[in-house]
Parts: sequence; C-alpha cells; structure tokens
Amino acid sequence: MTYLVAESETPAKGLSRAMQDQADKLLDECEKAKEAPGSFAHKARVRVKKIRAALRLAEPMLGRKAYRKQNRWWRNAARKLSDLRDAGARLEALDSLRPFLIARIGSAMTRKLTERFEKEQRAAEANAPIKAFRKRLKKRDDRLIPRLPAGKRSDIAEKLAESYRASRRAMKAALETGEPALVHEWRKEAKSHALQARLVRQMFPAALEERHIAARDLAELLGAVQDIEVVFEGIADWTEGPEGLAEALQARRTELIEEARAAGEALFGAKTKAWVKLLARRKRKARKAAAAPKKASRSAPKAAPRKARRPAPRPRPAPQPQHEPLPMAAEQPASPIGHEIEMTVGNA
Repeated sequence: MTYLVAESETPAKGLSRAMQDQADKLLDECEKAKEAPGSFAHKARVRVKKIRAALRLAEPMLGRKAYRKQNRWWRNAARKLSDLRDAGARLEALDSLRPFLIARIGSAMTRKLTERFEKEQRAAEANAPIKAFRKRLKKRDDRLIPRLPAGKRSDIAEKLAESYRASRRAMKAALETGEPALVHEWRKEAKSHALQARLVRQMFPAALEERHIAARDLAELLGAVQDIEVVFEGIADWTEGPEGLAEALQARRTELIEEARAAGEALFGAKTKAWVKLLARRKRKARKAAAAPKKASRSAPKAAPRKARRPAPRPRPAPQPQHEPLPMAAEQPASPIGHEIEMTVGNA
C-alpha cells in the first residue's frame, strides 16, 4: 500500500492504514537484516520516521499523553540501530561528496579516506543492534500501531500548522548561528513536514501537491550539509589527511547552507497564520472546483421531448392589386332602395 491517505478515507482510517503498512514492511525486512546490515539500518530508520510523522498528525485523536508514549517508544526503537547506522553513514556521506573531494584533494587521497571509513564499518558490530531492534518489535508484534478514534480534517490541518511553525522556527535558529546541531534540527523538522504533507496531500491537494516535493528537496539539501558534518567527525583524528581538506569541506558547507536558505525562505517565509489561511483558502477553492461540474449537472434543466414536426405552412398567394374605382357619375341623391341593394351585395 502507498504511504498516502486517500481522499475517500477518514483521517483515522487513512493514518492507521499508512502506519500499519510501514510496520508490516519493517517486520518483513527484519527477516533479511543480516544480509545487508547497513542498508537495513537506513531503511528501518526511514520507516520509523514515517510512522512518527503519522503519529504526530494523529495526536488530536490519540491525546497528548498517548501520543508521547507512542512517539517515545518508536524513537527509542530507532536508537537501537544508531551505532550501526553511523558506521555506514560515513561511507554514504563520502560517496555523495566523492566528485567534490576528487577535484580538491585528488583521487588517491579520496581513496585513502574511503579505506579508512570502510575499516570502521567492518569493525562495527552488526548482530547486536539488529537483534535488540527485532526483540523490541516482537514485544509489541500484535499492537505496533495504536487504534485511532474518529478524527476530523480540521485536526489534520491544525497539526500541519504546528509542523509548519516548528520548521519555520528551526530554520530561523539554524540560519542565525549556523551551528551544526541547529542545522540538523532544521533538517529533521523539514523532513517531518515533507512526510506529513505527502501523507495527506489528497486532503489539501491545491496546497500540498507540490509542497511535499519542495520540502523533501530541502531536507535532502540539508542532508548534504549533514554528510559534511559526518565526514568532519571521521577526519578529526586523521593525521595523514591532506592539507586543505577541512577548508574545502567548510567551503562546500557554506554553499549548501546558502542554497538551503533560499529554498527555506520560499517554503517557510510566510508567517504561520498567513500560511494557515492560504491552506484553508486553497482547500475551499479545490472543493468548489470539484463540486462545480456535479452541481451544474444537477441543476441543468431536462431536455424537453421532441415534438413531431408540423408540415411547413403553404405560402400565401400574393395579394391581387386592386383596380382603381371607376369614375362615378354625377352625384345623385341617395335612395333608400339603392342602400338596401348595396347592403345585400356586401353581405352575400
């Protein structure tokens, strides 16, 4: 099933189905986790993020206490894979930066850095984190996803507004100082907003259909900044590293931050109240546009049954020209007898 709440579904049903879909896939992938531990750790953490994004939208239905309990449980489950994920994250970050590094420090030094990170990954213990993660899931195998009481679309709109506000605040804090921890927090909020917008985009199609893609692109851009931070951590004690590597990475980080600034201001530049009004207005427009054809078809008058065609009327003969009256004889006195004859002829 697709990670999407359909227009025909209630919010509770759609969110429950989307979360259950991710949980089922997660359980299936656990069976083959040892074949590719690093890949499994990445996929599992992504699925947990999707479940937590849906839980965040479902908070009005669950209640704050129940939501916090569920969110904390999934967050702690994902942390079981943190060490395994970090070991593979450096190699993934290095792959994304490889063309940039080859152009600045050469292919030989880039290869040495790759070998260094590969050695760290091999040294990382994979079995223990995977085992701990699977054990945690099996404890709640029959109730991984909570039951959601009925909810309203206004609840979803309210949580989307909160997500927008959190992303906007995180962006302001990150751009003000540029601290790695704050940039990482901005990335997490942008990613969560993108997942939520994608999940319920059919409820607010005019406002979210393109927005979820732009928010995802912003999160990926900030992810590239995070990749640089990960590589920075990996070369902190690398005494054999080439001169100028840290400066090159810092220059690339600055470029990415500026790109993220432009993308972020386009997405989160408006104040939250203004964006909520825009969301509601676009929703009304979408509803009117969808209902217009149906309304017109209902109110359209029924076509009258066709009547049998009448034969075309025959053309009337042209009026005959009247003859001029003959000149009358000299006027004579009227005669009562003559008047009676005239009346008789006229009435015949």
